[in-house]
Amino acid sequence: MIKIIILSTILLLFCSLQSRAQKLDSILDRSTLSFNYGLSHDFFAIPEGGGGPSNLLEFYGTSGWGQIFGFEYSYRPEGKKNEWGFGFSKQVHRRIYNEQIQTSFTYIELDNVALRDIKNFHYIHWKRHFIENKLLGTVGLYNLRYRDPSVTIFDNSNETLVLISESSINIDFGIFLGVEYYHDIRNFQIGLRSRLFYTQGYSESFESFEFTPVIRFKL
Repeated sequence: MIKIIILSTILLLFCSLQSRAQKLDSILDRSTLSFNYGLSHDFFAIPEGGGGPSNLLEFYGTSGWGQIFGFEYSYRPEGKKNEWGFGFSKQVHRRIYNEQIQTSFTYIELDNVALRDIKNFHYIHWKRHFIENKLLGTVGLYNLRYRDPSVTIFDNSNETLVLISESSINIDFGIFLGVEYYHDIRNFQIGLRSRLFYTQGYSESFESFEFTPVIRFKL
């Protein structure tokens, strides 16, 4: 009797694991993973940094054009034209400073000092297939985390201070809209993606824009 119970338990466990494996395979068959790398434009980038009172120099700001890269996962239910998922993008903008500053006490040279403005986007998205596996529209919600780097030189009658600051982490939320186009190549797709990120409550409502090549795999 005990042997029958043990054998029955093992059989039920095996059937359960097999059923779960089939469900997982079914989910993976309808899932995609994509990677992108390309250009981004930061609408909040300061065109020129530097300047201030005679005893205070502050260098800040980065180039408006930079690079963005990231990845995302999408799931498309069987027979549907919609898919949804999540992703991550890192936007990097920088500016190189070469400056020579003579203060009351010393000489300071900024030799190829790079200030990098990094924005991290964590997001969820929803996509619609307008042309099957070719033309997709996208809308999403994102959480943005970023820092504002700067170099400050303060000179008074007693001392000269140089402060290189990354500032505290700033957090924002917003939405984005985008369009994507893909071309099939054997077991994967290559395409182009453009997205416009929007943050409410600032003088510049648009946060950034991206235009990137994408490679997309079925799992």
